[in-house]
Amino acid sequence: MTRRSPRMFAGVAAVLVLVALPACAKKYAAEQDGKDVGQAMCDIRDADSPEDAQKAADDLKEQVNDVASNYAVFTAEDRADIDENVTDLIEHVRQGNEALAQQDITVIRRSLDNAREDLGDTGKATIDGMFEGLDDCIDG
Repeated sequence: MTRRSPRMFAGVAAVLVLVALPACAKKYAAEQDGKDVGQAMCDIRDADSPEDAQKAADDLKEQVNDVASNYAVFTAEDRADIDENVTDLIEHVRQGNEALAQQDITVIRRSLDNAREDLGDTGKATIDGMFEGLDDCIDG
């Protein structure tokens, strides 16, 4: 039986830490970016005027584009579903229909949950962040 030195184990541990840190940092950044998307959706729902709703929608589109380009989270079909639901959300906010706006948020969350099933760890972290950002909308 060959005896391994503590130095060798320390070296292996250091390599594992150096490999794991970037992956953890990327997942954390993905979750934070996802949270921004969720909060942007809440901003649409909570807009005081049609103009504010449109500004929030523009911000949401930018946030989603950032997430998609950084983490390749959504398929085209997922994006189309979410875009349609966000369009409905904007229209219901403009109409002042809070019940339908709340329903739109719930449908968006369901769409995100369906998209989550097909993703890797970083993509799942992004969706988890979106869920966290949407929590106030779902609960409120």
